[in-house]
Order: sequence, then C-alpha cells, then structure tokens
Amino acid sequence: KVGAEAYAKQVGLPLDVLTTEANSQKGLTDIKAEVARTGANVAFYIDPNDAADAVPIAKTLESAGVYFVTWWSKPADVKVWDYPHWIAHISFDGVAAGTYTATELLKTFKTPGKGKIIALQGRLGDTPNAERWQGLQKVLSENPGVQLVQWESAMWDRTKAYNSTKAMLVAHPDIDGVWAANDDMAMGAIQALKEAGSAGKVLVTGCDGIPEMFDAIKSGLAAATIFNDGKYQAQLGLAMSLAAKQGKLDVKTLPHEHRQFEIPAVNVNRENVNQVVHDYIENTPTYDLSDFFAKWSKAIP
Repeated sequence: KVGAEAYAKQVGLPLDVLTTEANSQKGLTDIKAEVARTGANVAFYIDPNDAADAVPIAKTLESAGVYFVTWWSKPADVKVWDYPHWIAHISFDGVAAGTYTATELLKTFKTPGKGKIIALQGRLGDTPNAERWQGLQKVLSENPGVQLVQWESAMWDRTKAYNSTKAMLVAHPDIDGVWAANDDMAMGAIQALKEAGSAGKVLVTGCDGIPEMFDAIKSGLAAATIFNDGKYQAQLGLAMSLAAKQGKLDVKTLPHEHRQFEIPAVNVNRENVNQVVHDYIENTPTYDLSDFFAKWSKAIP
C-alpha cells in the first residue's frame, strides 16, 4: 500500500486501494465495481487472495479490456499469455530464499556445517513453501554433515509452529538449529526454544521479513530471514500496467519468460539488518522502474 501510494504520487495519478479482507468474493466484487466506476479507465496491480481467484479476475478484466499484473498466487496450469491483457504474474524466488536462510543457519553451529536441525514447513500445497523447502534440501545435499532429524507442517501458523517445535524438542533436545519456511513460524519456534532454555544457543531462520524477526536477529535469537519488498512489488506491478495502458509496453511482443517470472528478495542477517530496516521499513526507496525486468531471476514455467 505504501509503495503504491508513493508511485501514484510520483506519476500524478489517483490511486484506489482495495482490500479483500481474506474474502475472495469481496475481492472480485470490488474489482468489478472499480472497472464500472472508472469506465474501464484503470490499470490494476493485484495480489489475489487465493490462487483459484486468478482466473475469475483474469476473465473479468480481459472482458473489460483492462491491463493488470498479478503477484504471488495463480494455478500452475494457468498461463498468463492466454490472456492478452494479463501482462505478467510475478513472485519472489523461493528456492533462493530457502537456500540463503539454510546456508546462514549452518554457519551458526558450534562446528559450522555439522550438526542436527529440525524444520517447519508451511502449507504443503503452497508454491512458496515448496520452493523454500527445495532450497533447504539443496543446502542439505551439499552439507552431508548436517542431518534433518524431523520436520512438521505448521501451516504458516505461529501457534502450530510453537506446538510442533515443543514436541520435536522433546524427541531431539540436542539440535543445533531450526529452519522455518516463514517468520511467523520462526517466532513460534523461538518461543518454544525460550521455554526449553535453548533460545540464543539454538538459532532460527525464517522468510518474509516481519518486524519481530528483525528484532530477533538483532538480539541473537535468529540467524537470518529474507525480506520480500512489497513496496517494489506494488510499484513494479502498477508501472507495468500503466505502461501497457499508455501503449508504452507492447504485451504481445513479450517472451513467455517475461510474462511469468520471479525476482530475488532481500537477504537479511545480523550484519545488514539495521540497514535493511532503515532503507525498506523506515523509508521508501526510490526504485528505477525504467527496466521492468532488471531484477528478473528466473521464469515461472
């Protein structure tokens, strides 16, 4: 929202922020109302409430001739290029995120690269979870001295993560680290470690970059996270949609790899956490939006 507001001010155009409130039907209804209210003189950046929402949204905006960019969630078998006004679907690189946080976790062991870890997955069907897990598995395959002794799916939930970690610590009290697929679960794990008297000795990693996780890194309870820059996310989506609407971006000439792609997040550890908070949380960076694919890391097949 903050990033979108900054971009709207920069280009001198009005902005409407619509919130789904975790209600997919409300999201679609609001989109239809916005199209009607503006006479389709509008460009959208959309974070669908659920992957299944992407097709109804696409059909609605395609029939109205409205350009749009989506982020994060869409069904894997749905292809953006089948919809002329669906410019792009973008997400953050989950494999890179899982690889980075696992690598940083292994550095904190008494003997770096040798020890035992437990892990917390999110929803098993979610693409970000699958990609982050793939990153962890890659690091484990490259470090045979590290053993993943147990993992649980905590469904992205802090309380579930707390309970799962507490149970796993009973079975494996001698672990050297906890890898979590997001920061909320990491915070649940930290609480369980505190109660077991291991917080600060056994470090945790997460993903997403919530403020509490930055504080945990500063205080020595967590090793690393990744920050998904929502301000850039919104500005890139709006800039692409506006350019297409104004005829400055010819969508039909874009290769498939530029219609569905991922960008890297910002890696955060104890060395740079204060700088990240200053640059991205306390302030809004000035982004170079002249090249929409400057941060392109890989295509989404």
